[in-house]
Amino acid sequence: MIQNEPSHFVDEPALPSSADSIHELMRLVQIVLHRKIWVLTALVLAGLLGGLYYFTATPVFEASAQLLILQSGAEVWSPNMSGDANRQALLPTYERLFSTQEVLRGAVQHLQNAPAANRVDFQTVPAHRWTDVLHRNLTAQAVRRTNLLELRYRSRAPQAAEAVVQAVVESYLEFMDRNHKDVSAEIVQYLEKERLEIERRLTARQQELLEIRRQLGDMGLSKHPNAMHPLVQRVVRLNESLVKVQQERIQLEASLEAIQNAVREGADLRQHLSAVEPMIGREMTMSAMGISSQDVETRTQVERRLLEHEAELDRLLAHYGEAHPTVIQARQAIQNSQQFLRNYQQMVRERTAALYDSQLAPTLIGMVREKLGSLRAHEEKLGHQYQLAESEAVRLSDRTEELQSLAHDVDRLRNLHDTLLDRIANIDIGQNQSEVRVAVVSEPQARPHPVSPRLTLVVAISLLGGLGVGVALAYVLDVLDDRFRSPEELQDQLNAPLLAMIRELALPETTTGPDAIQVHVAPESVESEAFRTLRTTLAFSGYDRERIAITSAEPSDGKTTVLVNLGVSLTHAGKRTLLIDGDLRRPGLSRWFHMRTAGGLSEILRGDQPLDVMVPPRIQSSGIPRLDILPCGPKPSDPVELLSSPRLADLLAWTERKYDQVIIDCPPVLAASDAAVVGRLTDGLILVVQPEKNHRRLVLRAVHALAALGVGLVGVVANRISDDQRGGYYGYGVYDYGYDEDPGDPEHDDLAHDFDDADGHSLAVSASARAHH
Repeated sequence: MIQNEPSHFVDEPALPSSADSIHELMRLVQIVLHRKIWVLTALVLAGLLGGLYYFTATPVFEASAQLLILQSGAEVWSPNMSGDANRQALLPTYERLFSTQEVLRGAVQHLQNAPAANRVDFQTVPAHRWTDVLHRNLTAQAVRRTNLLELRYRSRAPQAAEAVVQAVVESYLEFMDRNHKDVSAEIVQYLEKERLEIERRLTARQQELLEIRRQLGDMGLSKHPNAMHPLVQRVVRLNESLVKVQQERIQLEASLEAIQNAVREGADLRQHLSAVEPMIGREMTMSAMGISSQDVETRTQVERRLLEHEAELDRLLAHYGEAHPTVIQARQAIQNSQQFLRNYQQMVRERTAALYDSQLAPTLIGMVREKLGSLRAHEEKLGHQYQLAESEAVRLSDRTEELQSLAHDVDRLRNLHDTLLDRIANIDIGQNQSEVRVAVVSEPQARPHPVSPRLTLVVAISLLGGLGVGVALAYVLDVLDDRFRSPEELQDQLNAPLLAMIRELALPETTTGPDAIQVHVAPESVESEAFRTLRTTLAFSGYDRERIAITSAEPSDGKTTVLVNLGVSLTHAGKRTLLIDGDLRRPGLSRWFHMRTAGGLSEILRGDQPLDVMVPPRIQSSGIPRLDILPCGPKPSDPVELLSSPRLADLLAWTERKYDQVIIDCPPVLAASDAAVVGRLTDGLILVVQPEKNHRRLVLRAVHALAALGVGLVGVVANRISDDQRGGYYGYGVYDYGYDEDPGDPEHDDLAHDFDDADGHSLAVSASARAHH
């Protein structure tokens, strides 16, 4: 039954894990241990170079001094800048001053007068290059989170280093003092010039501001934002009066039109008379009715006296009777007043009736038109005055904005002028006291021991450098040596289990047939034990391995040798085994058993007769019990097409019914794709590798090719492993089985052969195999 189990191979590399990292580290350790002679050589050379440098290098001494930098000006107390900000802004500037040509030239002048012992660094240097020497050996650095500057200088003599540092410090202090005085005078002169210009502009702006205020009649209104200018107030009042007159005119025009309609229709006009009375005036209405203002005043007086008489009567009745002369007189006065009022009302009704009958309509219309003409004249006058006042108010608004802009400009110039005055005053006050104070807090002092070369540093660099070069050299040599050097490396890089490691067989290469099979000729030898180990590994793999294909990456790797020895080992376990020569290009199995001219696989695959008719005659006996051979047959011109036919699957199914184990010999993977075609029809494929012969790149390419085609790789067999590890392929040396017993001893035979399971699979695991696992 065909079981194409998944390949052990992973198409896409997984993400690196901690286990992978540890594995790579261990592999690097193995590489270093294997090529330790190169690492030791690199360490020795690095040590010799380090020692040569230490004993031949010129000793260098270093002197240092520390300076305290403080700012004492008004800016130090500015609330806008913290102490850390002041320090960060100051120190980089003063630190770089040490490397300026001005300071270095001053130090050179001091050194020229110093003793010759203090000028050892300048003896072979021209005078004009002394500053370059200072700049190269001098370093200034701010001490972190402090106001300290540390000055260092390296020299060949300690006293010379101290003298140079002292000269640089003195030159620096002189530069700071001289520079501050010069800069203060220049700053005062520049600021005074700016102040005079600002003062001139301020005076001109103030004059313009006063002139505009006089023109506007400001009266201090600009100081009160909510106050309104009289001209604006006049515009508002004129607008209100104009609106009121327009409303009265519109109402009166509407009343005139209503009166004219009433006259045309003959309606009562008295209601219109009372309606227009508030608009045309009460006196004008009474004058139209023939009633003078004197008549109205008389009526008013009579009504007032009537009220007084009635009040007097009520008071008298409280003390006198009805027949009392005073009461009678009071009643008579009341009756006279009431009679006058009745007569007055009758007169008004008669005059109104007479007016209505004759001339009420013309009179009423005339009064309305007269009032309307007066309102129109008043409206026109108010409109003209409003337009004039509005024009003046607009001009006032423009001038007011100009006034505000000018006032803002004056305030800005005044503030700038005051700021310049304060700045000039502060600089004048500090003329005799520097804004930056520099103090030497640590005098120049040289270290008693050289700073270069230092023994500890040279030793550390030599060790690290030698170790790094040695490891790198070992790794490069390992990369250039493209071989598998250990079983672990073989398994890890191919991602496949190592099924067995087979020694170099002792049989001569010219031997063929059954006499060339190690397991058949010397079944109890150490070399034969590896094939029994391979048989046991396949038996306990957990899968049915009844049909197995065997191939290699390149020709001459010993795949056919492994195949025939494994087949014989299986027959020792009691299994009927069939070996098929599937290498239709270079049939090594057929040559091994001298069956090259016999019919075989190619005829069966090309034929169309039933398998029961074609197969049995072409299966040849190997001369070993339970082991049969199916030769390749005549060499075809199209091996891949022939192996790809369905006939091969049918053949394998037929052989599975007749044999316990079927093993197929396939061409090398890199030589042709035949192995992949056959491998897909079997229960797995075994790859034979010669670590001392095969290149890693080629073997990896073969495994990738099988995985890409979906062929299940059972594992790898390492072939022709030599006991001599001096060739550089370390880690492949197999254990010395060391059988001291007689190969003919029955106990020895029992140890190797007497374990069979129910299926006939050999369970024999030799002592040496267990030691290997």
